[in-house]
Amino acid sequence: MQPNNVFNVRRMQLYLQKHFTDHYRFYGMGMLTIFGLMTGIAVLMITVARDPFRQLSDLASFYYIGLFFGGMLFTSRAFNELGSKEKGVDFLMLPASQFEKFITLLLISSIGYFIAYHISCYLSFKIIENAQQAAIGVKIEKDYLFLDNPKEKVYIYYGYFILQAAFLLGATYFHKYSFIKTVLSVFVFGFALWLINCVIITLIFGFGNEFWKRSVPFLLVGKLEGGPFSWHTTIYLIPKWLQDTYLFMIKFVIAPVLWTIAYFRLKDQEI
Repeated sequence: MQPNNVFNVRRMQLYLQKHFTDHYRFYGMGMLTIFGLMTGIAVLMITVARDPFRQLSDLASFYYIGLFFGGMLFTSRAFNELGSKEKGVDFLMLPASQFEKFITLLLISSIGYFIAYHISCYLSFKIIENAQQAAIGVKIEKDYLFLDNPKEKVYIYYGYFILQAAFLLGATYFHKYSFIKTVLSVFVFGFALWLINCVIITLIFGFGNEFWKRSVPFLLVGKLEGGPFSWHTTIYLIPKWLQDTYLFMIKFVIAPVLWTIAYFRLKDQEI
């Protein structure tokens, strides 16, 4: 079994080399664009508008926009070869199993982009900090920890990997304009869940008041009570065991399930 495992790793390495050979221009230009926009806009705000970034939290929006937009864009191009018959045949006939190809592209689009993006952000923030200190003499206070303070910010990253898995699944279904089509699909899916929540809330609380307007889907409902001059809101929250189930699914279930569906979708792919 051991020689076979080594051979599989070697095939994955060869496929990884071929993938980067075919796509290095896109990856390189994409990372340079994200880095350039993040750095250039901030430096222009400092040097032209003389508007300093006094705290690291002022730059957090740049970081999160680049993380999500860039990550979803890169992931949506994971299987773009399947959009062309010639490239699709070449992709399917490569001397590597579909599982090896899938794992390789999964690692590139998830862990690979995640690491490359954070290196890019570190360099960008250093340039912004030095540019600001040189231009207007204002230091950036390190008041923001991206994975801590509060610790709930870690759920942003759980959300990122869930979306990344959804876009990887979309890449196996939509081989052309995958990014746009997957965005629309995610929106339609979210809208359908919202409608289902509205129906459930209406059936539980009745048709007299529009409780669905004051609800967080499948989590809580705010009921206005009192009057005519004094009002208070009573919050109805789902049980603790259901909250824990949601958190467990967000952490450990949803992304792996979407990755698994994406793999079987790729496995059944035909040109």
